[in-house]
Amino acid sequence: MDALERLVAIQEISDLIGRYCMAFDDEDWSVLDEMWTDDAAFVVEDQAFETRAVLMDFLRHCLPPGYKTKHMISRPVVEVGEDGTTARARTDVVWIAANFENTILGRYEDELVHDGRGWRFKRRVERPVQYIPGPPPMSDAATGVSGATMRIEDEQTEPQP
Repeated sequence: MDALERLVAIQEISDLIGRYCMAFDDEDWSVLDEMWTDDAAFVVEDQAFETRAVLMDFLRHCLPPGYKTKHMISRPVVEVGEDGTTARARTDVVWIAANFENTILGRYEDELVHDGRGWRFKRRVERPVQYIPGPPPMSDAATGVSGATMRIEDEQTEPQP
């Protein structure tokens, strides 16, 4: 695989990861279904949804129809295998629910394959960041740099008339 082929593969994989987010958020189940191999798995902590049919059933029914959400993702870090038909990608993700709260914070770790028609997810592991209530335990220097841009729950009050 030469450098140009590698760059094209990385772009195609990055596009696939972005399309996954949009297809899920738009409830475009037929597009989402085509993104997975038949023997794909979606794993979140100790729960695995194995085979495309099982994981698609989970994705279709994990939220009520019409409930709007948005995935916000980082640029994927993609490593294409020497054979040019396998790859791994890591993508940070924030999932925002309709209440506009950052409901899920984590990382997708994907194993992908090129099946002749395009890149497909073979395995996706979602590694959530565990919720810890309260402000982050930042040093005084870090608070001095970032504090003005941080939401502080205790300071939220009703607007004054």
